[in-house]
This record gives sequence, structure tokens and C-alpha cells, in this order.
Amino acid sequence: MIAKTVNVTEAIRKSLDDMTPAQQKIGTFILHNAARVIHMSISELAEQSGAKSESAIVRFYRRLGYAGYHNFKVNLTMELAGSSFYHSFEEITASDDISSIKQKILHGASQTFQQNIATISDTTLSEAVKLIEESQRLIFIGYAISGTVAATACFMFTRLGLSCCYSADSHFNAVLLTEPHPGDVIFCISHSGESKDVVLPIQHPSLPVHVIALTGSRESPLGKAADVCIETISEEVNYWGDPFVARLVELAIIDVLYVAVGLRRAPAITEHLAKTQQALSYLKL
Repeated sequence: MIAKTVNVTEAIRKSLDDMTPAQQKIGTFILHNAARVIHMSISELAEQSGAKSESAIVRFYRRLGYAGYHNFKVNLTMELAGSSFYHSFEEITASDDISSIKQKILHGASQTFQQNIATISDTTLSEAVKLIEESQRLIFIGYAISGTVAATACFMFTRLGLSCCYSADSHFNAVLLTEPHPGDVIFCISHSGESKDVVLPIQHPSLPVHVIALTGSRESPLGKAADVCIETISEEVNYWGDPFVARLVELAIIDVLYVAVGLRRAPAITEHLAKTQQALSYLKL
């Protein structure tokens, strides 16, 4: 496999002669349409490149050394943006001292934030803001680490005066979503986009609600089920398999949405925020 420190287009050119005819067709299409490809789903790329099947695309990007389509597109996007950070993160090892751990985690997080600034669509964020602002009730769904983000989001938007709901109990959420109300917006958070507890309750075709997804892959089951999908980037270092950097990015996106909704509701929201701040002040010594 070609190392991911090599630009995507350079990797394609170097491998093109050794590829199968189907892979050559895909590679040639990408070289001529790179700026379009970064906005395509895997099914769109398969159709427009003439590959005919998503499995052909999978074989193509794996040949280049990419584990997933999202990772492939991220690297192509960074190349087109003129970025030089392809493998920004250093692995944490058992011999690292506290200074090394600090450097690696904070540097990795900083690079990840820069990637997300470059790749997250402003249009997508605006669509999410509109749905949140117009919601009659905002239901947050997320578990484990994503659950901490969902709980934080629920608290923050409640401060803006929105009707919000969050529970860490998947059974409660399953019951809640059996008969959602018109005007409900379900805000699902899952880094993998594959959590059954998150995905299954929202896949009912007759749900009279809108779904916002905050996830690491638009091609995941959650990403495909959502009306608005905010796709984040997080190349994790080896924190024992936990997506800690992804959590930081997700919290930052919640902050972005919170501020945007708050500004759209100003100046009426100012008095409400003052009241909530006063209410919280009594809980401090």
C-alpha cells in the first residue's frame, strides 16, 4: 500500500498503470474531477466514474492505502486546499512521559480542529441551525462518550429557551421515538454512525420529524438516515480505541450551533440568558 503521506492524486498517478481497467477508469475520473469528487457520496462516485458498484470504489481506495472512503476524501480535500498535514498525529506509547502526552494530544487536537474548519460545510451548519431554531422539541440521542456531548448540548440549548430532551437510557429513547410529535427534531450524535441504539429508532419511514446527525461518516447508517448530516474529521491517536479527539470536535460544533441559534434569537434571548445565569449563581459557593 502507498503511504498516506503521499498526495492522493500523486498516489493515483503512480499506481494507474498497474491498476485493473475498472480501477483505471475510477482513477482517471478522480484526476480530472477532484474538486467534484470531494463532495460526492461513494454511490455517486461509482455511478459518475462508470465503476457501476460501490465495491469497486472500496477496492480502489484500499489499493491506495486508505481504510475508508471518508478518510480518502479527507486526504483529497486537504490536498486540494494546499494543506500539508496528512499524518499529523503521533502515537502515544507506554514510554511517554506527561510532557510528551500533553504535546501529542494537544497538537493532534489542534490539527484536527484546523481540518474541520476547512471541510465542514457552512451550508450544512446553516441547515442545522434552521431546523433547531424552528423545532418544537429538540431530542438529543447519544451514548457513552457521545452521550456526554448530547447531555451538554441539551443543557446548552435549554438555556436558550428551547424545549429539549435527553436521556442516557436507550429503552426510554426507543419508547419516546415510537410516537414523536410533529415539529420534533432528533439530534443524533455518534462518531462511528453505527450505534444501533442511535440508528434503529430513527429509521422508521413514517417518523414525522427531521433528523440531524453529528457523525464521523456521511456514508454511515446514521449519516444516510439524517436529513442534515454534519460530518466531522478525527484521525485518532491510540487512546485505547476511544475517540477522545472526536468528542472535542463534536463539542466545538455544538458550540458553533449554540452561538448561531442564540444570535438569531437575539435580542430576546438576552433576558432569558440573564435569568438562567442568575438561577445558576445560587448553586455556587
